Amino acid sequence: MGLVPERIIFDNLSAAVFREKNGQRKLNEKFQRFCEHYRFEPVFCNPAAGWEKGNVENKVGYERRNLFVPVPTILDFDQFNQDLFEACEKDMHREHYSKGIELATLFESDRKAMHPVNPKPFDIDLIENRICDKYGKVRFEGNLYSTSPKFAKRSVIVKAGSDSLRILDENFREIINHPRLYGKGLESMKWVPYLELMSQRPTALKYTSFYSELPQNWVRFLDSQDYDSKKKALNLLSEMLKEHDMQIASRALENTLALGVSDLGSIRVSYRNLTCQNHIARPLKLEGIAPEVPIFKPDNSRYDSLFDNAKVRS
Repeated sequence: MGLVPERIIFDNLSAAVFREKNGQRKLNEKFQRFCEHYRFEPVFCNPAAGWEKGNVENKVGYERRNLFVPVPTILDFDQFNQDLFEACEKDMHREHYSKGIELATLFESDRKAMHPVNPKPFDIDLIENRICDKYGKVRFEGNLYSTSPKFAKRSVIVKAGSDSLRILDENFREIINHPRLYGKGLESMKWVPYLELMSQRPTALKYTSFYSELPQNWVRFLDSQDYDSKKKALNLLSEMLKEHDMQIASRALENTLALGVSDLGSIRVSYRNLTCQNHIARPLKLEGIAPEVPIFKPDNSRYDSLFDNAKVRS
């Protein structure tokens, strides 16, 4: 709405309030900061007094019957929410069941009693300190997230949202951003910071603890290269991973080697063939019989006549 009511009524949800031993309510710290950030007074229903929020419960039933029957299949939450919002906007143009006034008119009356919303969003992300392992990786909720080799055994800050997980240094500067993993034993690995370090010291590559985690076809390929080629190969791999994942980079190398070549230019071409949206050029196949071209046989005697003419003129 872009506006905030002076008071908002809540049920006694545990995320917002908890009861102390004397029966008094106490606000959750983050919820209290949320109320202060947007400047509204939270009011809570009485326990076991369902009639206090009966109108809200009826409205939930109305929306369920009219907007969620049949049960929708949601493939894109952003698009679904947009469609849902538009449906609710259209529903505002009907009369209130008892007041006989259009809902949109009543809503505009309510808006005049509200104050502007704080333009700065309230940060709801979970923030925790973590220590990276010897590979520079952070464990969060049973899953691993990479940072950079230089953060091995160092403290970092994890800022977890619903769909992303940002890792920050001690000055709250972003190190890297991962999609948040849901499950156990999963890993999100972003190789670019590691490859940038490897390319600076390619001779020490095989002694780094994370080198063995590269796909085996890339390990074998890098082992076969000299110093300069290894450095260029690492830079090329880093370039590919800035645009796509390691699976694409491995397929590009595999396709190149299958053609019997191994130069970096050919690897780059294979990568572009896999990722480019344009049509890939194919070898031209001629159908039918090509027209016969007459064979020209040179006659050297013609050149001899030129020399004879030159002698006469002289």
